[in-house]
Amino acid sequence: MKKIKLSFVFALLPVFSFSQVGINTTTPTKELDVNGDVRVRGLANPNSKTVVVYAKPDGTLVNSYSDPSAPGTKFVGFLNSDILLDQDYNFKEIILSNELIDVNSEYNGTTGRYAPLFTGYYKISMDFDIGDYTSDDYDLDILIGLWDFTDNNWVLRRTFKHRDNNIASMTAGRNESFGISNYLQLEKGHTYGFRIFSDYDTSITGANRNAKLKSQNSGSTGKSLSTSFSIEKVL
Repeated sequence: MKKIKLSFVFALLPVFSFSQVGINTTTPTKELDVNGDVRVRGLANPNSKTVVVYAKPDGTLVNSYSDPSAPGTKFVGFLNSDILLDQDYNFKEIILSNELIDVNSEYNGTTGRYAPLFTGYYKISMDFDIGDYTSDDYDLDILIGLWDFTDNNWVLRRTFKHRDNNIASMTAGRNESFGISNYLQLEKGHTYGFRIFSDYDTSITGANRNAKLKSQNSGSTGKSLSTSFSIEKVL
């Protein structure tokens, strides 16, 4: 009798192993088939935001709020005021004290330092305006990027030439827009900050070194925020 019972149990094992469960459906097509909405309470966040859900290597579902290591936008910030580029061959720290997004409080809006909680690959985006430069004859060389304060070196940088438009009908010192977007690895335990370096022609002196990294672009048709930087974890 015991042999018969055991044989019956073993005969049912394949059925249990490969069974499919349906919720609100009697014909499931996958191991779990839900005909309706799904709510995972562990993915709720305190900011009432709708965010992307990711799968960890073991299949666990997470978002940027439930797990700081998850991909997603980590920081978006703007300038509160213009930065005057009045010194030749000199760095200026870019402090984005107007924070739009800082999911895990990794950015210090007072010092301008970003300290990632996890090592990973990040997308760094910088959109900015240079304006108020009144020279029509000489270019201004701009070096801008992300500086690693721990290793004391650039991890992302680009160079640009800026020149006021010398057409008489155009407004003097008008803004010119630039952009950078790149992917790089940021390290936990390191601190990073955005910097800008200005190089004026030797013929430009004193009050003529008047270019600015602009916080706003304004005109007769309105105004908008000019300079915004963002950090997004990709992997």
